[in-house]
Amino acid sequence: MSEQPDTPVTERTRIAIFSRYNLAEQYDLATEFREVVRRLAARAEVFHLSLRGPRSPDEVPEHVTVSELPISVNRKSPRDIMVKTFLTYLTLPLAARRLRRFRADLIFLTECFPLWAWLLKVLCRTRVASGYGDWHIHNIFGRYWWSRPMLRLVEAVDRFEARRLKGFLCRAESAGARLQSWGVEPDRIRVVRDAPDPTAFFPRDESALRAQCGFAPDDVVLLYHGVMHQGKGLDKLIHWVNELYGEFPQLGLLLVGGGREEAALRELAATLAMKEHIVFTGWLETIKEVGAYCNAADICIAMRTGAEANDKVVPGALLHAMACKKIVIGPRLRGIGEIIDEGRNGYMFETDNAEDFKRLIRKLVAERADWPRIQEQAHKDIQDHHSVEAVARQYAEMLEHFAGL
Repeated sequence: MSEQPDTPVTERTRIAIFSRYNLAEQYDLATEFREVVRRLAARAEVFHLSLRGPRSPDEVPEHVTVSELPISVNRKSPRDIMVKTFLTYLTLPLAARRLRRFRADLIFLTECFPLWAWLLKVLCRTRVASGYGDWHIHNIFGRYWWSRPMLRLVEAVDRFEARRLKGFLCRAESAGARLQSWGVEPDRIRVVRDAPDPTAFFPRDESALRAQCGFAPDDVVLLYHGVMHQGKGLDKLIHWVNELYGEFPQLGLLLVGGGREEAALRELAATLAMKEHIVFTGWLETIKEVGAYCNAADICIAMRTGAEANDKVVPGALLHAMACKKIVIGPRLRGIGEIIDEGRNGYMFETDNAEDFKRLIRKLVAERADWPRIQEQAHKDIQDHHSVEAVARQYAEMLEHFAGL
C-alpha cells in the first residue's frame, strides 16, 4: 500500500455575527446578507447570534451555526423593539459566554448601539467590529428637550468606543469621514453600499394597485416608505404636500410602513384638506409589496430631517426607488448627496425647508416630459454600482479583512 502524502491542514477563520434580529429577518433586512453568509461559509466558520425571531431561516449553509438569546423581538412593534433593545444589555454576559465558546477571531455587530461592541470586546477578549451609520438613540429620543445631555453623553461614548474597535462597516463615505475625525485609521473603515433586492425592487406596471389606492393615471403621486420615527420629518412632509394641494389637486401622497409616529401622522392627515388623497398602508408583509407601492407612485422621497443623526446616512429607500426606475428626491444631506447627482439621476431640496420642497415639486410637475431621462439614469446607476453580488463580495471581504487585522 502506497504512503499518502501529508496534506497541510488550514485552520478556518472563525467569524461571529451579533444582531438584534435573527438570521431569517437579517435575510429580509439586508438583501445581500444571504449571499454574504454563503461566501463566508465557503472559507470560514460562521456563528450567527441574535435575539429570537418569529420564524427560522429557510437556509443555513454548512459551517454556519445559528444561536438565539432567550428574548424575542417583534419587528412590527416599535415599542417592543425599543424595550427589547434596552433589555439586550442584560443579555450581553450570556452572549459573551456563547461567543467565547465559539472562539471567534472576529465578532461583528450589524448595528451600532452604545457600548455593545466595547463590552463584548472586554468580555470576549477578541477583535470586534461594528456597523456604523444610523444613530438609533438619537432617532428614539432626539425630539425631547430633556434628551440633549443624554445624547451628548451617547456621542462621547461613541467616540470612546470607536477608537477601541477593530473595524467599521459604513454605508456612506461621510460616516467614514466622521470616524476618521475621531482618530479611527482609514484601514479600519470600509464603505459598503446597500443592495436593493432585485426580486422586490424592479420596474413593473402597478396601475391596478395605483387605482386601488384611489389615484388616476394622470395624478402625481408622491411616496415615502420606511420606518416612521421623528427623525424622518414626516409631519413636515404631510404639511408641505397639503400646502401644494390647492395648486395641484392631482397630488397624492402614499405613506408605506409604520413606526412610533404612525398613529400621530394618521391623526394629522385626517385634519387636512387633502385627507382623501393621503393613503397609509401600515406595515406590509413582504418587501415585494413595498416594491409594488414604489411602482404605483411617481416621485419617491427619501425623507429625513436635518438632524446630525441623519446627515451621514444613505437611506435604503433611496436606492429602492432608483431600482424601480422612479424619480427620486431627498433633502440636501451629505449621505444622500453621495448618491443623488442633481439633475442627472434625481433631485435634492434644502433640508427642513418647506419653500424649497414646494419649488422642487412645482418644477417636477411642470417638467414631466423630462422624467424618463432621469429615471433611466437612476436605474442604470443601481445596475452598475449596487448589485447584490458586488455588495455581498465587498461585505464578506471586509469581515475577513477585519478578522485578520
